[in-house]
Amino acid sequence: MQMKVFDLDTARETLVVIKPIVEEINTKRMELTEAYERLQEEQDPLERMYLESHIKDLEALIDSLFRKIEALGGVIKGIDPILVDFLSFHKNRYIWLCWKEDEDTIMYWHELNEGFAGRKPISLLEEEEDML
Repeated sequence: MQMKVFDLDTARETLVVIKPIVEEINTKRMELTEAYERLQEEQDPLERMYLESHIKDLEALIDSLFRKIEALGGVIKGIDPILVDFLSFHKNRYIWLCWKEDEDTIMYWHELNEGFAGRKPISLLEEEEDML
């Protein structure tokens, strides 16, 4: 499968669609945590069966939401916090446009061989463009 290549504007537009998915993932994760806690305390066998089924459903839903992000072209780089990278092409090389779930928009990028610690401000890419 060929990866989608984004320019910054398209990545930011796609992020508008991804952010509500991430919010839903986090909501379902909280439900999952609560269900696990209830399961630990529950003595009734029928209630335990229900909780076990509910946990499986929540896990499947969370997995499908992550797959939805990937179907939009985002690459999941972390799940706690959720990190999503978008492949981009800049100055004859591929780079990652990088977003972390608590950020308003894509404000950072890094080289393909660098991780989160190598993030640099998007403004550096824009400065490179201005120099051309």
